[in-house]
Amino acid sequence: MKIKEIKHSVQAVISMGPYENQRESFEILATLKEDENTEKAMQELETFNHSRLDLAVNRAKTELIAQQNSKIRFYKRNDKQYPSVTSILGWNIDWKISEDELTQYGSRGTIVHKIIELYLKEKKWYDPIDVPELEDDVAVLMSGSKKLTWKSCSYIKAIEGIEKDIELIDMEKSVYNDELLYAGRFDCLCKYKGKLTVLDFKSGTTTDMRQLAAYSVCIPDVEKLVIVPCGPTENKSGVKKPVVCDVIQPEFKKFIYARNKFRLRFGI
Repeated sequence: MKIKEIKHSVQAVISMGPYENQRESFEILATLKEDENTEKAMQELETFNHSRLDLAVNRAKTELIAQQNSKIRFYKRNDKQYPSVTSILGWNIDWKISEDELTQYGSRGTIVHKIIELYLKEKKWYDPIDVPELEDDVAVLMSGSKKLTWKSCSYIKAIEGIEKDIELIDMEKSVYNDELLYAGRFDCLCKYKGKLTVLDFKSGTTTDMRQLAAYSVCIPDVEKLVIVPCGPTENKSGVKKPVVCDVIQPEFKKFIYARNKFRLRFGI
């Protein structure tokens, strides 16, 4: 007996999706070449179908998460959705702040980050009002209940204070971890005092290094993590000193714990 065609199919019920007990089914038919190994060909079909099923499960779960929590963000990679580093670290914290307040703090952070980015690239300080892509964020602050303003932030003194220590390499670039399935976007990759560094500008008060550690393991040879406080300060100098981390692995282990906690909660 000579086998000319083989077929493989797989079916599954996805209990955690946008539809109750969502069903997925994949079937593939292949014609064998002369003297082709049947067992090997069947394994290839099985692998293909299961990879399609895996993508379907990922899509279903992320669609459900997006419906339930609009604050959780994803990055698309290889047809999959990877949760963002900031969502992994903040999903169980952000709910404590109202959507309106979170938007205002987010807009202030966006403004500060963009103005710093422009300065580091062009050596010129821009007024956010004159930057077209910041129009919506400026409007959010000007009309916001918190009365937040970028003018109270210390980003000019903060950057000018460390400018001599920075050799800029890249800014605002997305990175991906295909092993732990997460993604994010770093503020700045540079040489800081001669060491390859992931550097972050914070307009808030956090000095949590887990976010930077998660980015750093996606980039070869990173040696330092640096947070540059750029928010309001009552220091007499008008600026806070950068927070430096030289030992990355312990911070990354803390991030892995948060990643596992996110997976346990959302199944992805």
